[in-house]
Amino acid sequence: MLNEQEAIGKVLDDLKSEGFEHVLVVDGYSDDGTRAIAASKGAMVIQQHGAGKAGALATAIDAVTTPYLLVMDGDYTYKASDIHRLLGHAGEYDEVIGARTRGRKNIPRFNRLGNWLISKTFKLLFGEPVTDVLSGMYLLRTDAIRQVKITSTSFDIEVEIASSVASTGRITQVPIGYGERLGTQKLRPADGGRIISTLFWMAYYFNPLLLYGALLSLCAFPAVAILGWVLFQKVLLDIWHAGYALLGAMLLLVATQGAALSLSSLLAKRSEQRIMLELRNLERIS
Repeated sequence: MLNEQEAIGKVLDDLKSEGFEHVLVVDGYSDDGTRAIAASKGAMVIQQHGAGKAGALATAIDAVTTPYLLVMDGDYTYKASDIHRLLGHAGEYDEVIGARTRGRKNIPRFNRLGNWLISKTFKLLFGEPVTDVLSGMYLLRTDAIRQVKITSTSFDIEVEIASSVASTGRITQVPIGYGERLGTQKLRPADGGRIISTLFWMAYYFNPLLLYGALLSLCAFPAVAILGWVLFQKVLLDIWHAGYALLGAMLLLVATQGAALSLSSLLAKRSEQRIMLELRNLERIS
């Protein structure tokens, strides 16, 4: 959290009104009085190590002693009453994301588009139907998140965490609201490129065959275009372009092989996740 003096007091009051007393505020060396306001509200305030939002989260992970860690932006866009929805699924999942389904008009239009694109890409690469992977409110199982080596330094931290959990554990989402932000917006359009690059890097790290297969399957688009043009030329003009036809057929073959590779990789990953889940259940029983 950095320079949130307009919002932090309201956030802490909201948390207290819902019965949440064990609150940790990680401060990124604010110079506007944020730390003093948080301390006056009874929160435990520590200063972060590392850079950006990722550094703040890494600091919190080192400090918490509870089985679960609830991450919540300090700009008053999230309501403490929605935390109960996330806690209801704490025992079953390693990460529970609060998907912003109410109050989406409070998200800038450009950010909404970027979030939609990133979430769709996340679903394609990791096979998890998460619709709001960039949400600033999510619940983490402490033991699980401590096994993740955080390499992000900015707003791509949510993508890195969700990718890691989706690849090695269980992830889900619940609907929550989203309010109007207090204070200055810190997310910039340029951060979108960093988030996308992190998403593809995580896909390469955890499931490279799926990523390569998905990229190869994109050859279907030029293949269909080329073969369609060749067919048009042959039917209407009686001109046969053997070279282009061969190129289109080769691209279509590559796309088919890529799709098959992606599907096989996805099925293998799903099988691995089911096996890990069964092993975890056996550990709980024993």
